[in-house]
Amino acid sequence: MIPAPRIRTEPLDPKRFANPEAGDRPGVRWWWQSEISIEELTRQLHEIAEAGFREVEIAFSRGFWGDEKQRDALGAILGEAERLEVGVAMTLGASWPLKTPNTTTGTGFSTRELQYGSVILRSGSSGNVRPPAAFDDLDGARPSTLVRVTAARVVQQNEPPTLVPLDDPYAPPRGVITPPDASTVLEAGSLVDLTPQLVASEIRWEPREGDWILFAFWIRDCEQGVTSFLDGHAAQAAAEYLDEHQIGADNLELLRRAGTELFEDSLELNADSLFWTSEMLERFIERHGYDVTPYLPLLFAHGMCRFWVPNEEPVPDFELDTRVGARVRRDYYRLLTDLYISDHLLPLQEWAAGHGLRHKSQVAYGQNLEAIRSNRDFVRAGGRAEGESLNSGDRAPIDRSNATWRFALDWQRSVVGGAHQGGAVRISTELGAQFRAAYAYTLGDLQQMLAKEWAAGITKPFLHGVATQEPEAAWPTQTRFQHIVSDSWNDTHFPEWVNWPPLTDYWARGTVVLETGAPRTDIAIYRDGFLTTAARGVRDVSLDATAPARLADTESLETAGFTVQFVDPIGLAEAGTVGDDGTLFPEGPAYRGLIVDERMLPAEAAEAIAEAAERGARILIVGESPSADSGFAGGSASDERVRAAMARTLRQPSTMRLSRMSEAADAFTRLGLVPRVAVDAAALLSQWREAGSCRYVLVYNSLGASVSVTLSLEGAGHVRELDLTSGRIFAAAHRAEGDRTTVPTRILARGVRVFELDLSAAPDPIDDELPVAEVELVVEGWRIEVTSEEPAGPRIITLDGVGPGDWRDVDALRHVSGTGRYTARVVVPEGLTGLPAVIDLGGLAGSAVVRIGDRVFGTAYVDGSVIDLGTSLVNGTLIEIEVRTALRNAVIASAITDLIGPDSSQPHGLIGPAVVRVERRSNTTRSERAEK
Repeated sequence: MIPAPRIRTEPLDPKRFANPEAGDRPGVRWWWQSEISIEELTRQLHEIAEAGFREVEIAFSRGFWGDEKQRDALGAILGEAERLEVGVAMTLGASWPLKTPNTTTGTGFSTRELQYGSVILRSGSSGNVRPPAAFDDLDGARPSTLVRVTAARVVQQNEPPTLVPLDDPYAPPRGVITPPDASTVLEAGSLVDLTPQLVASEIRWEPREGDWILFAFWIRDCEQGVTSFLDGHAAQAAAEYLDEHQIGADNLELLRRAGTELFEDSLELNADSLFWTSEMLERFIERHGYDVTPYLPLLFAHGMCRFWVPNEEPVPDFELDTRVGARVRRDYYRLLTDLYISDHLLPLQEWAAGHGLRHKSQVAYGQNLEAIRSNRDFVRAGGRAEGESLNSGDRAPIDRSNATWRFALDWQRSVVGGAHQGGAVRISTELGAQFRAAYAYTLGDLQQMLAKEWAAGITKPFLHGVATQEPEAAWPTQTRFQHIVSDSWNDTHFPEWVNWPPLTDYWARGTVVLETGAPRTDIAIYRDGFLTTAARGVRDVSLDATAPARLADTESLETAGFTVQFVDPIGLAEAGTVGDDGTLFPEGPAYRGLIVDERMLPAEAAEAIAEAAERGARILIVGESPSADSGFAGGSASDERVRAAMARTLRQPSTMRLSRMSEAADAFTRLGLVPRVAVDAAALLSQWREAGSCRYVLVYNSLGASVSVTLSLEGAGHVRELDLTSGRIFAAAHRAEGDRTTVPTRILARGVRVFELDLSAAPDPIDDELPVAEVELVVEGWRIEVTSEEPAGPRIITLDGVGPGDWRDVDALRHVSGTGRYTARVVVPEGLTGLPAVIDLGGLAGSAVVRIGDRVFGTAYVDGSVIDLGTSLVNGTLIEIEVRTALRNAVIASAITDLIGPDSSQPHGLIGPAVVRVERRSNTTRSERAEK
């Protein structure tokens, strides 16, 4: 088995930072939508490589998969990719969830479910009773097998769940189970397993006092018909099919040399009732030590086994008078995660390792599975964790006011936290998918989106995505997702394609930094729950806002500079989680503080918390202290263990109780805990890496305006800044203050700055930017020449006197997308010639390249970008600003789809104002302090 990747413990290599290796560079999802010639695939591979991507993730579609032509194409691309030093990953099959012909419905390897039927037996009744059919299949149309028969006395009968038609004109007709308004309550002492009494498909019912319900439990295939995620034999069968039909024996050696990962997309699994296997009852006993058969009625909370898992558990069909139903269901959910890891993730990773690759997976989320634990165990086995912007909730344009902004942050913290706890450094992201945003994304949107995800610990992007194009593909692209989802890029019709290289260089340098050293995080928040999705608005984007607003109230922590992740109870209770000094996961995130805002938790987790507190970890208990076990298996003895452990915790001087989580930052301060990167009431997020004597710090400004702030870094040493744009490393202003180092800096809106703190080198106090007197120059004679991108081919539109502004405000450009070349002359008064100069582009709706003559001075992607013009300006210098836009306005004008309406146009062009300034410095410039 391939081991988990080794953490690079040596300090960052400046040469690698300046010129990242192929493995550092971003990847791209590459949709093979239909049969395409090898020549065209090869041409597109070259274009992808020249754009700066060094990994392609082939995403197969049913029209070009599993046959000899697909395997021949794969072999050709593997060979060419090896020559180009481009890694090749591929999806598991041609659809998601994973589905192969030998693991679909009726094969014994598809996902299965347990459903119940019930019948009321009134007090005193008797006779032979046939096990009732499943309540959603009364006619027995679906092949099913009886598993168990049980009964229980009714304490309080309420209305049952209802089956109603699905209200979705775009989906196949089916019934939907609506949970009851209130659970029917059963008597705990009456639960009985009647299965041994089943004779000739009947139960002999003797008179009993009170009303009873007789239950029959049926196992059947899920109608979705995909590979079971709970059965190792199913994973093996699917892998065997993929080996033979997708990869092919002739490609195995090429795959070993050029391949990188075998990728599983988000699960998106659906059952009408409970996910189940034929061995579930036996596995339950092995895991929890008790037979769940009598308690089966308690497991049914409809909707929990469908994608996406609801924000809160629905009302279950049944409860006991002892109110332990939630605890039994927690045991069931825990077992689901056990089986998902042991019988799906790990077998697929072992299979991938057999090919010399890794299994990459978007693990657990959207289902009733434990995402933190799943990611941790997966990367420990050598797997590679991945998140995504769509399901997490990141939406362009990035803004803190977006309804899902904070949920996306917590979502990514959950994925990254699990991976970091498992020892992983690389966590990739599927970047840029968004409902109703096709043709609207700019490269700047993607840059700002990844900046936020970097701040959560994501390290490497995979662009969503590049689409193969048939020879007669419709303009502007052979779309993969019906003009709904962003974006089906190609190199032919997307104007911004040529501006990829500087951005992919920038991203690769960010990956180098974030994958150097061990990642550390200040605070862990205890969480025992699932990770739902914000990707709900495929037809109505406002539905995304029905996702949770957040997983925890962490804003006060962030304002102080504390970094935050989440930890689950299984991880807390593992041997070695609590370090000698009380830090949690000392070889990984090394959390120094823990927040617990729960009323129940497993006894083992409670005891780990007590152990951490006794070793000095700062523990905050929010609200009432936990007093019971969240599971059922341990009974009252486990409850007592929880209470005893929490009493130990509360006796420690490093523990405090709070009324609300918003008080956490002040409480940690009173306990003497200081963030590794302390800030003064600024909306910043950060990442911290430790490599030998060096600390690497990425700081992200989440606001929509630039901020000037002084960072206080843990440790005294010498500070350099790492410029992701140029690849240069230069001395940064800093000053030692005791055992910390302060760094004044200014960070662009939604941008990042990256610093190295070398503890082996003495601080060398350097002032911030030397005094500068700026003089704004006159820019005159604006002209624009636009090359349009449209179905009939390009047009040239030349407009004198037109400068910065939204194209939609110019009659000739209102419905145009494409490339605009602005030119203007700079008036440089005598005495200012040859002084250092910059151009501030102001607002930017697209990406811009600034030139003077044949010399390119820089590429910009976001508002407020400032390009250094050096000392090249003389009076009358002609500046060219080439702006390339997204395609949205041209798509609207072309009326190629009614899914994008005229009211969804967006700004295009150089919005401005574009301002040129010369600078009078009193002494040496920053560039003169550069360190090679």
